This record gives sequence, structure tokens and C-alpha cells, in this order.
Amino acid sequence: MKDRVLRFALRASATGIAFKVFARWLSPWGWSRRELSPVLRDMREEGLTELIEGPTGEILELRLTDRGEHEMASLSADR
Repeated sequence: MKDRVLRFALRASATGIAFKVFARWLSPWGWSRRELSPVLRDMREEGLTELIEGPTGEILELRLTDRGEHEMASLSADR
């Protein structure tokens, strides 16, 4: 799942997309915002994403870090 989320995050980070829109992109694959939040937080702990959260802890925006972009590029090269 992390690889798929990284692929979508790469597209989203290019525009600094809002998390709600990002989650909507993934909803056809059956992933809810509730399911994505822990994955993205884990990715933040690994240094792959940066998250902007609201006062209640809701993820508002996400971006890939340089490390996340590098890992995404290596995933694409492995294909």
C-alpha cells in the first residue's frame, strides 16, 4: 500500500494538494481518509512526507520530501 500511496503523493506534492482532494483521488480504490492518515504519518516518521495538520490533528496538506521523491523514483526504476 505504501508504494501506491507514494505514487499518488508524488503527483499530489507537485501541486501542494489538499489532503481531502488527495483522499478523494484514492477513494475509488477503497481507501478512506481514516485509513490513509496512519500510512501517511508512518511515512512522515520515515522522512518520506511532510504533513500540515490542523489544530484537531486532521491532515490538511501533504508533500513528499526529497527522500520521498528519491524513493518514488527508485520504485519507478524497478518497474
